Amino acid sequence: MKYILSILTLILNLSVFAQNDLTDKKLYHNTYDPEKVIDKTYGIVMYEKLNMMLGKDSVRNGATGYAANGFIEDYYTSGQLLHKGFYVDGQLKIYKNYYPNGKEERNFRMVDIKKSKMTLFYEDGTMKSDIVYIGNEALSWIDYYPNGTVEFEEIYDKSFQYYEKKAAYFKSGKPEDVLLLVDKKKLIYSYSSYYENGNLKEQGTVKYDKAMFDYQRIGDWKLFNENGSPSKIQKYVNGTVQSEQNL
Repeated sequence: MKYILSILTLILNLSVFAQNDLTDKKLYHNTYDPEKVIDKTYGIVMYEKLNMMLGKDSVRNGATGYAANGFIEDYYTSGQLLHKGFYVDGQLKIYKNYYPNGKEERNFRMVDIKKSKMTLFYEDGTMKSDIVYIGNEALSWIDYYPNGTVEFEEIYDKSFQYYEKKAAYFKSGKPEDVLLLVDKKKLIYSYSSYYENGNLKEQGTVKYDKAMFDYQRIGDWKLFNENGSPSKIQKYVNGTVQSEQNL
């Protein structure tokens, strides 16, 4: 009987310890219901307004009522870690968010005084987005399908005036359309679009007009049928079709 009472006492003490531990988290951190903080499309975005590196201006106050400083953790109502971030004067410099299953939802970190990176993940741990920022602007942005293949990529020149590459892909991993800088001095691009079966749909040349902030088709463009055979040639001048020839 004494043995049974000892076991019951131990279980009771462990239960009280666990409750106190969770209570401490509620006292010194915030706790949230998963359904209220996880957007089905964009994930956990509630902390983005505090991201000082991206030029956001919201401020988080600590337990004392003053702007938060140092590492702060938030939790789900289950006690699972939701967020851990380093705050300076109430704003975030680096942080990680987590799904209720413990896997990372996003990871934001500084590379240097101007450059930072954001990596987002699906709930199973597969990468969702990989973003590089210079200041508060995205220099490169790559999105991934849940199966791990690239869905979209957008890469700017360091001046942020024009693309170096912009492309979209089918779930199979095959390209859907690709705009690629081939002459940086003249700002000339190659452009190709494809059918889902991998065959070319159209192909031609694009020139970026700095004065108009516009990408304009120039020269001869070839169009193809879905079976891969050429169907016509269109001649462009400053983005407008001047002539067309069926093949």
